[in-house]
Amino acid sequence: HGARAHGAGCGVCDVSAVCNTNIMEGCPQGVWNSSNPLPEIISWHIHIMFNGDANNAPNDPAHGEAGALELAASFRQEFGPMDNCTMLMDDGKAMCEFPYDDEPGVACAGPFYTKTAAFSIPTDDFEATVGYMMQHRGTYDILVHPNTGCLLNDHLEWSLWAGTQWPIRFFFP
Repeated sequence: HGARAHGAGCGVCDVSAVCNTNIMEGCPQGVWNSSNPLPEIISWHIHIMFNGDANNAPNDPAHGEAGALELAASFRQEFGPMDNCTMLMDDGKAMCEFPYDDEPGVACAGPFYTKTAAFSIPTDDFEATVGYMMQHRGTYDILVHPNTGCLLNDHLEWSLWAGTQWPIRFFFP
């Protein structure tokens, strides 16, 4: 794979000429053209969907922040300590965790209408990690999507859901 290093001063979700330059690697326009070969899956993201505050869903404790963070903590406990993710699309060599306090529609939560607790997963760990989430999610809805560089396809066409599918607001960086 190509270089996936951050430039100096880049945040996890910064996209610029020096930050997250690999975000569309393998899919130059960010959308797969069916005349091209399918892109390689570099890694996977697992998103625990939750309502971040009482204003989002005052009568929906089944999707509240506290339970989502408990599920994220149990995932960390099961799969060991992990670093914070430093890129949107990492090199797929190790598990990492994204910040969960971004407001919907901002930074790492850009395509979402709600907050998520999210992990980046190497392809070799797909079965164990996704299986764990499916069996331990309780009332939470889970989005799992590949990271190929085809951002639109990854989130909307090549993804899978456990529970109810939530709407996604998609934009290109």
